[in-house]
Amino acid sequence: MSPVLFSAGLGDVIRSCYQNSGYRVLSETTLPLPVIMASHNPFSIEILRHHRNAKNFILYDLAHKYEEFLDAGLRGPDINRALCDFAGVDYAKLIRDPANGHVPVFDAPDDVDSKGHIVFQPFAGNAAYRSLPPELIETTVQALRTLPFQVFLVTRSYLRSCGGGKAIHAAEDARRFEGGNVTVLDSLTVPATLNLVKNCHAYVGSWSSLQQAAWYEQKPVAVFYPENYHDVTQRTGYAFGMDRENTLGREFPKVDAAELAAFLQRW
Repeated sequence: MSPVLFSAGLGDVIRSCYQNSGYRVLSETTLPLPVIMASHNPFSIEILRHHRNAKNFILYDLAHKYEEFLDAGLRGPDINRALCDFAGVDYAKLIRDPANGHVPVFDAPDDVDSKGHIVFQPFAGNAAYRSLPPELIETTVQALRTLPFQVFLVTRSYLRSCGGGKAIHAAEDARRFEGGNVTVLDSLTVPATLNLVKNCHAYVGSWSSLQQAAWYEQKPVAVFYPENYHDVTQRTGYAFGMDRENTLGREFPKVDAAELAAFLQRW
């Protein structure tokens, strides 16, 4: 049996679903298949738990081991090898083939019945420095309220700690923005959130997980990030959609509400 591995943050898990043939194999298997989910986002595993073929998954939830190995100084392939060793699966047999254009389908018990909306994700999980500053969230919401689109503001609070027990992420609270054309969703499952992106008009928000999904789904993206943010300046793999015509990328201090509104109406 060829095992499938998803690790690191939710954005990395999403990238694996689109880039790697493992997710397609999970959809097709008729035999029990080992699946390791080792994400520091505790909700990532919902992608697998709600999957229509989950009855054939031998599912390992190893988020705690990922954190343990990360705190021990392991990185990249070394973490993945350690995860496979712990689960008793063969690292050499991991499915690594490219997806070759296969678009993943996500199953959720709480899909939102909507099309043509805007998805707004102002927070960035444990990477709080990538979350939009409070004043920028206010400005962005004001701009979105002027548009003829339903807006779904997506949050999901959870507690994560780093070495020494220090909390590095807990609350994502945007309830004060509820009303008008803005609906706050603070407990939508991950697969339902990904389907919300699949059906959206555009994505707006922080440099975070859903921006990756929006790019893979060929959606217009307005993404805001800290000054001199390395993924942007170095054009890493996480920035693969930055130079598209339907992407508006701005450092926090350079975000302009009028420009954002015009961009979203253009697409």
